[in-house]
Order: sequence, then structure tokens, then C-alpha cells
Amino acid sequence: MNRRSILSLVLGVVVGLCVLGLIGLIVGARLGLPVPGTIRARLSGMSDADYERWAREQFLTRHPEGKPLNWAIAEAAEKYRCDKPMGRFVLHENDCSDFVGCAVDHGLGAGARFERDSDAHMLCGEGGSLRRSLFVTRMLPDAGPIQPGDIIGVRHSPWYAPTEDSIGHVGVVGPEGTVLDFVKLKSWDGPRYGSSDLDWFIHNSAPAEVRVSRLRPEYRYGILDVTP
Repeated sequence: MNRRSILSLVLGVVVGLCVLGLIGLIVGARLGLPVPGTIRARLSGMSDADYERWAREQFLTRHPEGKPLNWAIAEAAEKYRCDKPMGRFVLHENDCSDFVGCAVDHGLGAGARFERDSDAHMLCGEGGSLRRSLFVTRMLPDAGPIQPGDIIGVRHSPWYAPTEDSIGHVGVVGPEGTVLDFVKLKSWDGPRYGSSDLDWFIHNSAPAEVRVSRLRPEYRYGILDVTP
């Protein structure tokens, strides 16, 4: 056997093992077996759309009547809009970002900071930032259809006329598809828990100034568990 034949044989074995590994992961997931944390890398040959479709199929096979985990974030935000638990509005402490963080932590099972008697968020990240290991962020034109539990961040708040010095704003898409937020203007006596159409929420910002942060498919569809 010459060198070229040996290389071809080795290459064929490697490709075969990779294919078998991919089949094993997919079959294992369909049977409800544990899927390793490296699943996204192992299935990296799929397009984002195919990966989303694959993860959704696994979820529907195991939970045909269930809701993906992003709904839990949406429902947590709606609960807080009704219960009004945030207290006095304090910019950069108890504000729109904090409202989002509390909804994320509650929805994903860690408990909002005030439910844990804490000042810290656990899963959403600090300072209003979302964990990149759990969420993927795209600008509005590339985000696809908006889903319950999506985090919508805008460069210019919809609540007042935009200026170069104005700060951004953020809310959560609720179960009914409206954007839920927590906001206070100087002219208001107290904070408000808003529920706004998406078009109104983003009306002061160009599409390229609107961020959509969404729970990654492997967590949204229960392929991997979210742990605090």
C-alpha cells in the first residue's frame, strides 16, 4: 500500500468517526440521553437555521405540549408588571436593566435578587449585560421573528425625545408580544411598568440601533440545562 492509499484510508476513517459521532449525538438527543456541553461545537457544521430547527424538534419530541424556556422569562416579566415589586426607581441600580435582570433570573430558575434578599443578579450578568454563554445578541435586521422572552435594547428610549446624550433603554418581550419595561421620568410622580407595541418601543431608534438578545437554542429548547 503506497503513501497516498494510506492517507486516503486514514482520512476516510476520521471522516467516518466524525459522521458516527454526529449521528450518535442526534440519536442520543432524540432518545432523551444527556447531551454534552460541547454540542454547539460538535454540530457546528449546521447552519444557525438548521441548528434551531434541530433543537426545536428535540423539544417537541419530548415535550409536545410544553413551552420553550424563553417563555418563562416572558411570563416572569409579566408577573412583575402586574405585581410591581421593583420599589423606588434608582437609575443604574433599580431601573430598566434591573427589571430585565430580575425577569431573566426568575425565569431561568435562579430567583430575582429581591427574592434571594440580594443585590446581585446571577444569570443575566451585571450592569445590564447578558451572559454570552446563555444569550446570543443580534441587531434587529438580523434577529429574525421576535419571540417571547427576547430582550430588546434600544439606543434611544421611546419615552422621551432622543438626544446625543440620552441613554439607552431595555425591556422584555412578554407573553402577548408587547415589550414590558420599568421606567421613570422626572415629570412622573413614580415609576411605571410599561407594556408597549414593539414598533412604538423602537420608534426613536434605527433598526441598526436595536439589539435583540435571545436565549440560545440549546437552553431555550432544553438540550442543555441552565444552571446558576
